[in-house]
Amino acid sequence: MIILVGESGSGKTTILNELEKRGFKKAINHTTRAKRFGEDELKEYKFLSKEEFETMWKQGKLLQRAEFNGEFYGVSTESLADNIASIMIVQSILDVKNTIQRLNLKNVKLKSFYIYVPEEERVKRMVKRGDSIETIQKRLILDKEKFKNVEKVVDYTVENKNLEETVQKILKLYETDKITSD
Repeated sequence: MIILVGESGSGKTTILNELEKRGFKKAINHTTRAKRFGEDELKEYKFLSKEEFETMWKQGKLLQRAEFNGEFYGVSTESLADNIASIMIVQSILDVKNTIQRLNLKNVKLKSFYIYVPEEERVKRMVKRGDSIETIQKRLILDKEKFKNVEKVVDYTVENKNLEETVQKILKLYETDKITSD
């Protein structure tokens, strides 16, 4: 499993889409939030009640859980397969690693990547995609806090200057590195 983390405008979603084109499957997130118009069950999310979500967590069927706007999000243990990729928040990487240890899962191939892009470039990207200046400023402030210790959590930091080179570097590190079993 490949886990991508990165600040707003770092290109993590674009990288995830490129990995999908190269044979990786996106991990399906489980959530308690309501389904939005146009979302297909099991394509982007598996929609659950809060009770169902809690049951899955207690049964060890979720790698991690995060709360956002009063709703829960989590990726199932089924995502610990080869050729699965996901975007997560920094804390979720720690949760995934702790769950792997707690469930005593051996021979798991899990690698996490921090997608780094300098702030000036990220601002340009957010402006280009239509984010408001107010939204960009809020994201920059939040990102400074959320990512201050990211390099202590992830396995690798990859600078995203060029999409193709970034994807190739991630694939090479994923394929050549050994299986994690600690």
